Amino acid sequence: MATRISWTTGPIASSSDMSTIRVLGLNNTSLTRQVSIRLYDLSFTPKRQIFNNTYSLRPFQTVTVNLEVGNLETWEAQASAFSTSVRFYVTGRSTDGRNLAGTGVLNSQFIRF
Repeated sequence: MATRISWTTGPIASSSDMSTIRVLGLNNTSLTRQVSIRLYDLSFTPKRQIFNNTYSLRPFQTVTVNLEVGNLETWEAQASAFSTSVRFYVTGRSTDGRNLAGTGVLNSQFIRF
């Protein structure tokens, strides 16, 4: 049986002009893969899940998820798949569509848990 592998960004503080969180998932394999993407609001204890969705990605397909977050102050993104060859990228974006410094997390920076 395959093992689900999960990654997290850890806590991220939003910039003042952040309006959207973009999550990219790339199936970098020759098989169809299931990927799950979750987003948590860390302003609460315990943290509150505000998004949870699973996608089926064909070989070498990419999914782009843009989440309107408005006034989210502190957040965490989590992703999971059944292969370490599935890659993820997360960034906060401004109202004019720019990636915001300090909110981007590359695949190599995700923490496996």
